[in-house]
Amino acid sequence: MKNVFGKIITAMVTPLNENLNLDLKAIKSLVKHLEETGTETLVLAGTTGEGPTIEEYEKLELLNEVYKHKSDSTKIIMNVGTNNTKETVRNAVKWSENEMVDGIMVVCPYYNKPSQMGLYKHFGIVNDAVSKPIMAYHIPGRTNVTMNAETMVKVANLSNVIMLKDAEGDLRKLQDVIKQTEGKWDIYSGDDPALFDYLEIGSKGIVSVASHVIGDAIQSLISAYEGGAYDKAKDIQVFVKEVSEQLFPPFSPNPVPVKCALSQLGLMTEKVRLPLTELADSEKEQILNALTQQQVIKQKSHS
Repeated sequence: MKNVFGKIITAMVTPLNENLNLDLKAIKSLVKHLEETGTETLVLAGTTGEGPTIEEYEKLELLNEVYKHKSDSTKIIMNVGTNNTKETVRNAVKWSENEMVDGIMVVCPYYNKPSQMGLYKHFGIVNDAVSKPIMAYHIPGRTNVTMNAETMVKVANLSNVIMLKDAEGDLRKLQDVIKQTEGKWDIYSGDDPALFDYLEIGSKGIVSVASHVIGDAIQSLISAYEGGAYDKAKDIQVFVKEVSEQLFPPFSPNPVPVKCALSQLGLMTEKVRLPLTELADSEKEQILNALTQQQVIKQKSHS
C-alpha cells in the first residue's frame, strides 16, 4: 500500500472557544496556517488533539470542519486507538468507512500492559477489520508498554499497517527494524527534538507538535538533510530542540503549552478541557518569553 501521507504530519490541537466548545473559526485558521508552513497530513483527536475529552459527535464535527477547509492534497488520519481491542475495532471500522478519512492511528494499548503477543494480536485484529492505511503508534512513556523489535517486524508485515510513529527513541532498535522491514512500512519520528537522529537511521519524516509554530523550520531541516546539507540540518535541529523545550516543559503536559503559543499568535484561545488545565501566569511568562527570544512569536504583553 502506497504511503501518500508525506514527510510532515502534524498531530493537530483541537481549538476550543471560551465556553470549551469546538471553535470552528479557529479550526479553519489553524488548518490554513499548518498547510502554509509545510504540513502534509493532519492527525485528529490524538492526545495532542485532546481526543480523550472530545465527544464522538464532536470528532465528526471536527473532521467535517477540517475536511471543508483543507486543500485537496492534505490528508487526514483519525486517531481510533484505545486499550480495549473491541472498542478500537469499532472505532477503526467506523472512521475507516468515512470518506473524509484517509487513514487511522492505533496506539499501543495503555494502562493494562499487554504482552508482546497481545500487542501483535491487537494490531492484527484491527488490521483485518479495515482496508485503509494504519499508523501504529509506539509511545512507551504514555502507555507504559514497549513493543520489542520482533513484534515491530511482525506488525510491519500486517497488510494495512504502513506507518509507525515512534516516540520511544531507541534508535539502535529502530535501525535493526528498518533493515528487516524495508519496503513494508515507513517509520516516523514522534519526537520533535530527535528528528535529525531519526532521519539518520532512515526515517520517512515526523509526526510533529512543534510544527504548529515552527513548521517552516522543520520543513527546512528535512529539505537540508535530503539535499546533503547535514551541518545546516543539524543547526536547524538545535533550534527545533530549543523550541521543543518550551512546548514540552516538565511542569505542563502537551498540548497546554502549544495552545498557549498559538493563542499568542492569534490563532485560538488557550482553553483546554479537564483534567488538563491552563498554564499558571508564571509558567506562561516563562514559555512566552523564551519563544519571543527564539523569534517564534512576536514581542507583546503576555498578561
